[in-house]
Amino acid sequence: MASEQQTDDRIVKVRSSDGEVFEMNANAAKLSKVIAAAVFDDDADDDADNEIVDIPKVKSECLRKVIEFCEHYVKDPLNQITHTMEADSFDEIVTQEFYRDFVTVEQPLLFQLVQAANFMNIQPLLDLACLQVANILMGKSAEDIRSILNIPKMTPEEEEKARREHRWIFEA
Repeated sequence: MASEQQTDDRIVKVRSSDGEVFEMNANAAKLSKVIAAAVFDDDADDDADNEIVDIPKVKSECLRKVIEFCEHYVKDPLNQITHTMEADSFDEIVTQEFYRDFVTVEQPLLFQLVQAANFMNIQPLLDLACLQVANILMGKSAEDIRSILNIPKMTPEEEEKARREHRWIFEA
């Protein structure tokens, strides 16, 4: 639980790819293994409080959401997400309203959150965002999925090769 963790009152500064600097609580920042490695693993650096961690692959809008997630997670951790879709709906898997609402965003931002969580190595956010993507893709045709994920249509030769190598995909 968050209350059992040692409180770290320091502020960590992070800079988005478009140059905006954000401040976040150190406990929240530690959720990102990338930020933790840059700020907290360097025992020799006594000037860590003034350091700004560059997050070059994450734009401001997305980084703002990532920080919101991390700061909320410290106060109210996301319940464990099982990696199965045995429940009937996303809402049955993610029972906490904040987290359900958090990933109910436009698809481009959702995909940016997946990329940011992966790049920044924030596993709970990656699990949540990927679950929402899986939820969106569930029950869709290959053509719909290709459109949602912006995957170009295969040439007839590529499709024939894929049908030979991955028959199970085309059986349905």
